[in-house]
Amino acid sequence: MRVLFLLMVGFFVALADDTFILNAHIRMLPKIMALDTRLTLKTDSSKVIFAVVYDSNRKSDAQFIADEINKFHNGKVSNIHFTAVPFSLNEIIERKDIAFVYVIQRCNSKSLKKIAAWGISNSIPTFSYDVADLDSGILGSIAIERSTIIYINKKSLKEGKFHFDETLYQIARLIE
Repeated sequence: MRVLFLLMVGFFVALADDTFILNAHIRMLPKIMALDTRLTLKTDSSKVIFAVVYDSNRKSDAQFIADEINKFHNGKVSNIHFTAVPFSLNEIIERKDIAFVYVIQRCNSKSLKKIAAWGISNSIPTFSYDVADLDSGILGSIAIERSTIIYINKKSLKEGKFHFDETLYQIARLIE
């Protein structure tokens, strides 16, 4: 009986932890997007597209995250109007009007590498739910440790010729 109780408590703690991290991403990523000094050059319209990218059958998860981002930020961060939209991996590769990419959790390594390569070649920042995805070439991620930490992949930063406001470089940790 005690083992079952401990397993249930562990499950709910893990679930709460994922929700907490996701909420932090929803609040912070559009603000990081706004620090891209070339953001307005990436779109023809007055509204920037924040892509929430999913792999395989996870469209409902991506739609939920996009809706939460839109609801929380009300379509604006800083002085930039944006909309968060879910895209599949195949849809994102075809687009040229995306300003920022957030990859939801549990994408496979092959998909991550494809998204990272696309982001680097088009100088479009790619952030991911999981810090471990930086090994696949994703530009950045946010981790909740003792405090909130923004990790930036130094190699991807150089290869993609990304340009952010100095503020991001002062608060982020660059990793190899």
